[in-house]
Amino acid sequence: MKKMITLLLALAMVLSLAACTEKAPSAEQPEAKGEGNAAPTVVTVWTMQAESDEPTVAANRFNTLVEKFNAEHTDIQIEISNAKTYDNIVTAISASDVPDIFQMYWQNAAALAENGAILDLTTYIENDAAFDKDDFLPAVWNLCSVGGSIYTIPFTGSTTYILYSPKMLAENGWDHFPKDMEEFKQCALDCLKLKADGSIEVMGFNPIFPWQDDVLWPVAFGADWLDAEGNVAFDNDGIKEAYRFQKELIDAAGGYDQVSAWGTDYYSARCTTTDPVLTGKAAMRFNGDNGLAPFQEAANELGLVYGTDYAIAPLPTSMLTAGVFGINAKTKNPDAAWTVMSYLNSKEAMAFMAEGEYNRGNFMPRISALDALEQMDVADAVKEASGLLKSGTLRSFPMSSYVNEYLTAIATHMSEYLRGTLDIDTAVANVQEEAQAAAESYK
Repeated sequence: MKKMITLLLALAMVLSLAACTEKAPSAEQPEAKGEGNAAPTVVTVWTMQAESDEPTVAANRFNTLVEKFNAEHTDIQIEISNAKTYDNIVTAISASDVPDIFQMYWQNAAALAENGAILDLTTYIENDAAFDKDDFLPAVWNLCSVGGSIYTIPFTGSTTYILYSPKMLAENGWDHFPKDMEEFKQCALDCLKLKADGSIEVMGFNPIFPWQDDVLWPVAFGADWLDAEGNVAFDNDGIKEAYRFQKELIDAAGGYDQVSAWGTDYYSARCTTTDPVLTGKAAMRFNGDNGLAPFQEAANELGLVYGTDYAIAPLPTSMLTAGVFGINAKTKNPDAAWTVMSYLNSKEAMAFMAEGEYNRGNFMPRISALDALEQMDVADAVKEASGLLKSGTLRSFPMSSYVNEYLTAIATHMSEYLRGTLDIDTAVANVQEEAQAAAESYK
């Protein structure tokens, strides 16, 4: 969330600057020739993917896709640059038509759309039958749409699962994984063990490890952030229930500072042979789905058995998040940019990207790519999670022009409630007031 606040401030500064900046000339294009000796249209693509010598990382998989496209096309050529920060990208698009296509965080698209910085892609999507919008997880489009129009294309789709020890649950009277959130809370309390001095011996479940999630828990409790008319509605029973759940577990384990310190101690141990779930230090914990492969690899190294010593399970309702690509509104070649966008997010491209880093598997937003993932030589947990992602009930934080301000208000005030420095009614009221003010500023 701190990163989100920093990016929001940078975005506001850049967009303000853009209003008084003349359009800069585009970057120099290569001298390659297309058919009839005409220079091909060059489409620039910037990603935030880190560079690496490992050929299977996302950046190099994108490079491979670009090489394939360029070899098969003479009229359009792609120039790709990886390892661009979001600040790099926003600064560039505020001033020029480069890059044509760029990666961003889903929540930043609303502000860019509001300021006319990215193209409305709705018509392209509807008129490109080969793109096959219906092949995507339906819920993912909520993260790509602003005001009824689609402005971004999802290139990853991800949710969060519970990693747990069936053996530890059984030792504490649970012969099944909890069926609902009330059972989940009781199971976590039953598995919690404190030492005589009050320190943590075994964590039942830490709701803020490995990070504090301000979307995951409200989704699990079926809470809403907006009412039926789209107005801010943070002050509702579902929201309060979600945060009371977290605070009860935190207080039972010795309070926010102790629970936070426990998480700090184990942060680097996640998905290794010293993961707290694999070593008996925690009965359950949550984690993003991309950690499932190394988690199972670590368990295998310890000689643990999947389904007996460790397992995964979804929450009753799971959150969905996504990485997205947008097209610069200043691009000189929107049709060519869409051709490239459609290619990079095609069924074939996403099936290739689904192989993942070190061929461990990667979760993509296309159903066909998830189907392909389940046929690969990947961990059982990855295959199971892929199936759950396709069939599960998924919800996301609602997209709006003030999404960043809303999320910032939640992180600020609800953290104070979890720490015990604000009561829940005051914290909720503060979020409601700040989010409502942000909403009004966009009207």
